[in-house]
Amino acid sequence: MSRWLRLLIFGAVVDAGTIFGGWWTVPIIAAVWLRALPRWSSARSCMLGAALGWAGLLGWTAVRGPVDLVARRVGGVLELPVWGLPLLTLVFPALLAGLAARAVRSSPTR
Repeated sequence: MSRWLRLLIFGAVVDAGTIFGGWWTVPIIAAVWLRALPRWSSARSCMLGAALGWAGLLGWTAVRGPVDLVARRVGGVLELPVWGLPLLTLVFPALLAGLAARAVRSSPTR
């Protein structure tokens, strides 16, 4: 299986987990993914896959709602440029997945 296909599958799993369980499922999914597929995944791939997954959610939301208006208003409150809030929206799941994957990698195996 190619690396990009694995990233897309992981991103889709993160999307489903986020939709049905919320943002806190991202580190759980990353930890389980890394534990189940240690040869196929790394902390970096979990970070990229989670960011890609949330980019898909952000794109889907942008089609359905006024994401640019929200980015301007909330970004203005946080004193961010217009692109700052969407960037933070992608960095957040990447950090969650990466930290969970690092924790699983550094934990002793059975």
